[in-house]
Amino acid sequence: MDRMKRSEDGMLKSLSAATLVALLFCAIAASAEDVKSSDIVSAEDSLTDMPFMLLQIQADVQGSLNDLDLDVANASYDLSTTGLEGTEARLVLRRLLETNSNLAEAVTFGKDGKIIVAECQGCEGSEGADISSQEHIAHVLKAKTPTLSGQFLLVEGYHGTALAYPVSSPEGEFLGGISAIIEPDKLMNVMVAPQLRFNASTRSNITDYSFWSMHPDGLIAYDRDESQIGKFLFEDPFYETSPSLLDLGHRIVAERAGHGYYSFQVAEGDERVVTKESYWTTVGLHGKEWRLIVTKILA
Repeated sequence: MDRMKRSEDGMLKSLSAATLVALLFCAIAASAEDVKSSDIVSAEDSLTDMPFMLLQIQADVQGSLNDLDLDVANASYDLSTTGLEGTEARLVLRRLLETNSNLAEAVTFGKDGKIIVAECQGCEGSEGADISSQEHIAHVLKAKTPTLSGQFLLVEGYHGTALAYPVSSPEGEFLGGISAIIEPDKLMNVMVAPQLRFNASTRSNITDYSFWSMHPDGLIAYDRDESQIGKFLFEDPFYETSPSLLDLGHRIVAERAGHGYYSFQVAEGDERVVTKESYWTTVGLHGKEWRLIVTKILA
């Protein structure tokens, strides 16, 4: 394995800001039929800030995903020499976690899908557990290629996403793999707060801008309102009273970048309804995509 391997998804990062802005503006123009005349002034004002905020967040998130991918790939390379068990394997996992604050835990697993070594606070008891049925583990065991999982609720009570890589011996024999858990909530907070002047500690907005992230299956992966994380936009009753949000959600799933409007209550428990303008774009890794959405309250 090439120690300096980077995911092909890293090509997103190499696009110039001007190119990305042009792509977003093309998507916006294509959706112009959805824009009301009363929204034109607001749209013109936000053209100078919202897309550029979003593109900076996109570059930061994609860059972080690429860096995490490289580090897990390098750990996989190291494990091909140390093997998947023992003190040296444990040190590889510890170094991976020590150098990546967005990773919560890391494990090695064998060809049978059972955890061999686990490194995280309080996860030592998981060694020996059979995780072969988990999406990302099953993929590595079958395809023997790296993968990024969907988001899921861990037993520790937070939502995580797994980045998994196969491990082979120097002779090319498949040994098993490594899986590391990303905390998207922490990763997004670090990227979003500086751009939107967002108070990460209280999760409150200092401005009228906000940010959320959604997977193509409708899962809300990140939101200022923590109660919405883990909900499915098209299934949860909480969103049924906002047809404009559901309509925009279908567009966000279908289109990798764009612009639109929706009306929705301020937050769960706060039934005031406001109109929001939105821009969205995409980051990805190993064929999996996250939609990133910046919004601004209009009225």
